[in-house]
Amino acid sequence: MTDAPAPDAVGLDGVIALNSSICLLSADDGRLAYRGYDVPTLAAQSTYEETAALLLLGTLQTRSGLARFTTELRSLQKLGAATLKALKAIPADADPMASLRIAVATASIEDAVAVPPAPDEALRQGMRLVAMAPTAVAAAHRLRNGLRPVSPKKSQSFAANFLLMLRGESPAAEDAHALDVALILRADNELNPSTFAARVTASTGADVYGAVLAALSALAGPRHGWHSRNVMAVLEQIESAENVESWARPRLASGQKIAGFGHVVYRGADPRTELLRSLTEATSARAGQGALFETARTLELLMAREAGQFPIVDYYLAVLYRALDIPTGLFTAVFAVSRMCGWVAHILEQYGEPGLIRPRARYVGPTERVYEPMRGRKRKA
Repeated sequence: MTDAPAPDAVGLDGVIALNSSICLLSADDGRLAYRGYDVPTLAAQSTYEETAALLLLGTLQTRSGLARFTTELRSLQKLGAATLKALKAIPADADPMASLRIAVATASIEDAVAVPPAPDEALRQGMRLVAMAPTAVAAAHRLRNGLRPVSPKKSQSFAANFLLMLRGESPAAEDAHALDVALILRADNELNPSTFAARVTASTGADVYGAVLAALSALAGPRHGWHSRNVMAVLEQIESAENVESWARPRLASGQKIAGFGHVVYRGADPRTELLRSLTEATSARAGQGALFETARTLELLMAREAGQFPIVDYYLAVLYRALDIPTGLFTAVFAVSRMCGWVAHILEQYGEPGLIRPRARYVGPTERVYEPMRGRKRKA
């Protein structure tokens, strides 16, 4: 399903729905790979721009190819006048994901997209969405707080620009690197609900904007896109590492699920955890958030020892986002920024497949009912 399990995961969970060459998610050996490249390796050695190019174009680019891709991406970052006007009209208490959906919908009108899109046009739409997503999230956030949006700088990397546009000042190189790694680790995760929603929509011939709107709507649901937010709520309840055992033991004894643990596919540790834990520890220390990291680490160790459960990627991402001064309410929108290139890659791949994605349902309702005219129906208490 998603980066984390829903307690009531049902239906297509575990069913092979389609073939894809984008993301390898393997329970057998605990592996996650994009286009055949291990994700922890990409996170440690690549950049988000290079990873996005790999997902969208299918191969690692040469130096000149990556430069062209990055230049094109940076040229598409600014919001159009209508999109910015729409964001300014949104109530201050609007959910950030609703704001992002409005931005995407308005941008599709500005772009005057055709359906179904030709391959080159679909790629351009996809790159536009990858580029504008952080700009829209940051602009909506600043407007919500009575601040002027900050324009992206073509001299900054994707991750550095995102932090610049959120904070209003250029980030430290270490912070930009930390976010860059976090974005790569969440760039794709096979057929989670939002990606499947995007592919179903793309199979109808809808434009890329429309398919991404379907993905955004699915991600906004609490069972899919709220995992990091739920993790932060747990850590704030616990308050300190000293309280972990007294908080966790009664919940484990009653069979209660604890947010941030137990992946729906991996049987053991999430392959992204080790790198992310190390990065989060260093970033938290720089930000003076070491106590929060220690609380998270203590809970992780207890859950492994007492329940045999391991953290999902969202677990340490919550702590990392806090160390980067990203508000909890933006966690799902940051998820969307990370995942945009994965969604687009799946949409582009789906355009190459014939026919609709049209699952069937098992009917479980009553059968052979007899229609009664209105006058003869009994009044129900």
